[in-house]
Amino acid sequence: MERTIGVVAENRPGVLSRLSGLMERRGFQVRDVSAGVTQQPGRSRFTFVIAGDDKRASQAVRQLRKMVETVDAFELSPAFCVERRMMLMKFDLPFEGRPALFDSLRGYSHSIAGEQGDTLIVEVTGTGEQLDGCLEAARGHGLTEAVQSGPLAMDARSGATAF
Repeated sequence: MERTIGVVAENRPGVLSRLSGLMERRGFQVRDVSAGVTQQPGRSRFTFVIAGDDKRASQAVRQLRKMVETVDAFELSPAFCVERRMMLMKFDLPFEGRPALFDSLRGYSHSIAGEQGDTLIVEVTGTGEQLDGCLEAARGHGLTEAVQSGPLAMDARSGATAF
């Protein structure tokens, strides 16, 4: 069982290290993490995916709220959470082989991010499960490299995470 936790904190050096250090010291198993700036200057948004049930997620949120740099910490309810990830895939594929690749990627949200000669880079967005499926569908089409981002998550309810 996994839970997604959002944290808004002051955008200062070392904050991610302190947040993840707290999670480690308190025995939370962090399965995924991402960080980035927000619409508000001076603040960063962190998304943690941790192993555990509702009780464990509530404990993590309480601990994260105690940190000086934390503006707010909250669990993102699976019922209202929109989560996306991004993946870049590199292919060594001549132009003639591309229609078969694109047929296999049908149904996945993708676009061409770059191309140079026989090298093609495809950008895919979706849930973790969708990206796993897309990666599997791409095998056998000259796939040479793939890299995936951590999760970005947001509560879909109006005003639910206004800071």
